[in-house]
Amino acid sequence: MWLYMLRGSASTVNAGLFARYWLLAGVASLALAGLLAVILVVARTPGLSDLPLFSRLFHEALAVHVDLSVLAWFLSIACMFWSIDAGRSSIIEKAALAAFLLGVLLITLSPLDPHSRALMSNYIPVVFSPVFFLGLTLLLAGVGLQLAHYFQAFFGRRAHILGAQEITCFAAALITLVALASFVLSAPRIPFVIQGAQFYDLAFWAGGHVLQNTHSAFVMLSWLLLATTLRPGFRRGGFYYIALTILFLASVSALYALWRYEVTSQEFRLFFTDVVMELGGWGPALTGLWVIGKISPPSRRERAIFSSLVMSLLLFAYGGILGWLITGENVLVPAHYHGAIVGITLAFGGVAYALLPRFGYAEVAGKRLAFWQPVVYGVGQAMHITGLAWSGGYGVLRKTPGALEGGFTAARAAMGLMGLGGLIAIIGGFMFIIAVYRSVRAGERSD
Repeated sequence: MWLYMLRGSASTVNAGLFARYWLLAGVASLALAGLLAVILVVARTPGLSDLPLFSRLFHEALAVHVDLSVLAWFLSIACMFWSIDAGRSSIIEKAALAAFLLGVLLITLSPLDPHSRALMSNYIPVVFSPVFFLGLTLLLAGVGLQLAHYFQAFFGRRAHILGAQEITCFAAALITLVALASFVLSAPRIPFVIQGAQFYDLAFWAGGHVLQNTHSAFVMLSWLLLATTLRPGFRRGGFYYIALTILFLASVSALYALWRYEVTSQEFRLFFTDVVMELGGWGPALTGLWVIGKISPPSRRERAIFSSLVMSLLLFAYGGILGWLITGENVLVPAHYHGAIVGITLAFGGVAYALLPRFGYAEVAGKRLAFWQPVVYGVGQAMHITGLAWSGGYGVLRKTPGALEGGFTAARAAMGLMGLGGLIAIIGGFMFIIAVYRSVRAGERSD
């Protein structure tokens, strides 16, 4: 079914058609995150960060930007994959999408609460407001309902041989269940005396790490599907299953850590960085090395898929290399995870280009705008990441606007490179939004 979705006739593909709404929900989240990214770039750009408006909004904008561009966007794509694999929709899936969209809306509006304040906890930054927490609850509840819909369809279908796509979706669903369980089990075990950002950092630590492996599973699947689109004779082989098994085992090991260690202990924190994350990272790393040797030159109709795949692999690798260089709490940390996040985003964008015509919208993968979009976005993010990593060498603190502007000239140059790259990346992001919008509009007009 998956290859048929990617290469078959759009007019005859009905399975998983509800999945297009999950894709559009993710694109809407990205569009909102892109608007907030303008504030972040300005607040870190020398000469502009002195403006009081941008300095004051930096942390609230950063919190919501991360939650929309990572949590909401990535989980919407995960729900899209599960929707495709499940086939037909149900009332449960419709309720899941409604809860998810309402959650995105409330998270976006939460900084408007006059009493809100940002808490920059890892993985899920928090805007301390009832509006935000209601939105986050609804978003995660939507994912939970989508998992229920997926498992109902998976266990209700007739027995058949599972392919790489179905196995990946099932493994990712189990990993996501572990992540949600980790959120639920972590918070009650935190001592009452721990409050503020430290509380949420501990509450999201386990589940946040495991959820990254959900995204890793789907980026592996995305690379596989994009490579298959470019090269129809591409074989999956046992190598992919080995990489997926490593990722899965690293993820479920989180349950052992939750049982064995106190949430506040150093052993607990190190288990998730050294086992869940580092061991899990071998899954996409091995898959990327395997896929990159199988890439074929694209036809004119598939050139955006080609540029998305190549830029995704390059940025993901760049982020992985920077991860080995981290020695402290400076902006080298966001430089590392920006690389991984951007690599995943580019892969998901490539899948969107491939699936849009199969969802009844217009073909865009052969358009010039779609081809250059991953290049512009990827180059801009590479500059942004390099600027962050470079300034990290001078001790510029993460999550802080305008840091070290009065210090070394080289540090200021690094932050300037970061700002310029960020602006270019924002342009690339909006190019993606425009490409999807044109596809949807053209498809609706033809209908």
